Amino acid sequence: MAVCQRLVQAQHKFKTLNNANNGAELAQVIQLSSLYTDRVLEDIHKEYGSWDVLEMQPTRGVWDEIAVAHFQAAAAYRLRSFVDAYTCQLSSFNAFLRIFRNMTQWSLPVLYTLSRDLCDVAQRADNQLAASSSQGGKLEEATRAINQGFSLCMTDREPLLGKSRKWGTFRMANILFALYVRHKAYNLCDSMIRALKASELPPLEEFPMSDQVTFRYYRGMLAFRNEKYTAAKEDLLFALEHCFRDSYNNKTRILVCLTPIMMAEGRAPHSRLLRRYPPIKAMYGELAKAAKAGNLRRFDELLQEKEQLFVNTGTFIAVERVRKVAIRQLLRKIYVITGQNSRMSFQMLCDGFAAAGITDIDIPEMESVLADLVFCGYIKGYLSHDHGIAVLSKLQPFPPL
Repeated sequence: MAVCQRLVQAQHKFKTLNNANNGAELAQVIQLSSLYTDRVLEDIHKEYGSWDVLEMQPTRGVWDEIAVAHFQAAAAYRLRSFVDAYTCQLSSFNAFLRIFRNMTQWSLPVLYTLSRDLCDVAQRADNQLAASSSQGGKLEEATRAINQGFSLCMTDREPLLGKSRKWGTFRMANILFALYVRHKAYNLCDSMIRALKASELPPLEEFPMSDQVTFRYYRGMLAFRNEKYTAAKEDLLFALEHCFRDSYNNKTRILVCLTPIMMAEGRAPHSRLLRRYPPIKAMYGELAKAAKAGNLRRFDELLQEKEQLFVNTGTFIAVERVRKVAIRQLLRKIYVITGQNSRMSFQMLCDGFAAAGITDIDIPEMESVLADLVFCGYIKGYLSHDHGIAVLSKLQPFPPL
């Protein structure tokens, strides 16, 4: 069996960086797309005419095993054999986990790199299998492997906190969040948040800001999906304010959830924000304008037109809440037009809605709508069912939103 000297050199480099606890450089060279990996593969191909020699190399330790599997995965990746690349990358990842449990904080960058590459190649493998009508499932398998890395971080018992793998917990959690959301496994996201809350970790504020921002985005997004809008607003605002200023795509994702929360509080998105983020303008611009103007008919038309978009983005329920703002603004218009009379009959309000193009609302429904608005604090007053009237407060019947 011919020993590939170029591969032996690469194995030695990996071991040297490991012995020096140089996680930053080791993470760079072990990337599937790194320049170092490219050079090694190029040298091997020049000497042997192919990369088949990688299949015949002996391994004498875990780092030899990691290195061989890494270059096999990188070679298959360049040949666009993503299923084979995934198999080799998973072998490299699992071999690293066997020694990672005895490592300290310095090794975290290596875990991050291996995890990201495993996600990438697993997704490509599933796409390739789907194109040939074959069964996939590689990304789900990769998720289970990455979850092991997450657990090894969260449950580390290193007595010196500065050397603990716990500092990698939120970075790995964020990788898993992305995978769970892709699979729509929101129950697993909730379970992971509970596990993080129960674990003995340093405060979130002591972790790198990038970890904080990503984690709070996902936690806010999950609170948003669970209709816990106060908690969602707090996390999403933090993520938006501390996100890297040029991260256009990330800020757009945050605003998709945050904007309807703010609109339901009567805070329409600013024109500058809409100009800077056209997707947000397309989703919410006209709706915000209709709600602010009390144009309930137009609001309902837009809601119906964009219903599938809101369902697909998981924002439909939140956007429906904004309808209360449109109703409140329409009621305020009727209140002003009728001379600001604090006693308004349900029938008069129904007539006012009809004049605004809303003809399908009767007195019982109007009473129900008013009761909801009073309960939510959009208007101040009380209802008299027996007399069929709404008695509005003489001081700020429509409190500022």
